[in-house]
Amino acid sequence: MCGWFTAPIFEGFKGRPAPGTPLGQIANAAPAAVGKYAMSRAYLCVSIDTESDKGKGWRSRRPMSFEGITDGVVKRLHPLFERFGAKPTYLLSPEVLRDAGCVETFRKLAPSCELGTHLHGEYAEPGAFDPDVTSVFQRDYAPDVERQKLTYLTDLFIRAFDHQPQSFRAGRFGIGPASIGILESLGYAVESSVTPHMDWTSSGAPGLSFQGAPSQPYRPDPEQPGRPGSSGMLEVPVTIRRRFLNAIPGIGGRVEPRWLRPTRGTAERLVRVAQDEIAEARRAAPHRPVILNAMFHNVEVVPDTSPYASNEEEARGILDRLRALLTFARREAISVVGLGDVPEILSMSAPQARVPSA
Repeated sequence: MCGWFTAPIFEGFKGRPAPGTPLGQIANAAPAAVGKYAMSRAYLCVSIDTESDKGKGWRSRRPMSFEGITDGVVKRLHPLFERFGAKPTYLLSPEVLRDAGCVETFRKLAPSCELGTHLHGEYAEPGAFDPDVTSVFQRDYAPDVERQKLTYLTDLFIRAFDHQPQSFRAGRFGIGPASIGILESLGYAVESSVTPHMDWTSSGAPGLSFQGAPSQPYRPDPEQPGRPGSSGMLEVPVTIRRRFLNAIPGIGGRVEPRWLRPTRGTAERLVRVAQDEIAEARRAAPHRPVILNAMFHNVEVVPDTSPYASNEEEARGILDRLRALLTFARREAISVVGLGDVPEILSMSAPQARVPSA
């Protein structure tokens, strides 16, 4: 395992855990008492939707290209994670898994990261094609078609890396009422499409709303993923915080909440999202580990491969904000772990810190 930082507030280890220290042993390191409670340990996931190159309006590059991997991942992102001893999660889209060069790249990176899957259904059989824009929401496929596309994606991954993927995120966060059951049957342990406080109706998905969804991991309802239920999978939501204005009827729906995402804003505001989530989660469940889940796309950190960075200065700004988040994590002894590590972290926590379910 990689990504374990020195944790001075934990009595179980003196300095950085030795390489190969079991995840459960690290998760169970005893925290120092703070006031009446033992403070829960916090963990950070950095989950990266990994795709072919795009441009303005998320239009696909023609011909298809992968500068967001050859430059974005290999030269910009992964060296940064390695400098911080951080373990990112790259969620790979079908077109990435079909490209031999991309597969070889991620085979080399695999010892120091987690690899999972990411479905933009246009790229998956049946009916695969290269779209101008990936606009389809996964939940809009008929259940049998959704199953075939997810099976195709999972089989591509297994053929590429010789093991079962553990984590998944739907393109455009478009998970639906059939998705959890299909993913569970395919052997996934973690789903990460839920975006608390977001309603995607205005983006072309009427009724796709995660208003009221928990911000900490939970067992989802198989048919309503934004609600706790009885699934055997774990939902690890993207960390998103409500703004004060979001609570005002009529106005709140037009104000975007605060994402743990380096794409926009300032480093200070990004870190504050993490701090606020940790504080609220600890108030609600002092003994339960706190999970932060930052997300962005690989193509955001290279100029002209996404709508977010049209030049080198903007791309470097995204990397600088990510660096600030990793610096905060190191300072606060927050381990950077893979999405697939979260079930074990929670299962090894104290009995009073059970994962919420219905």
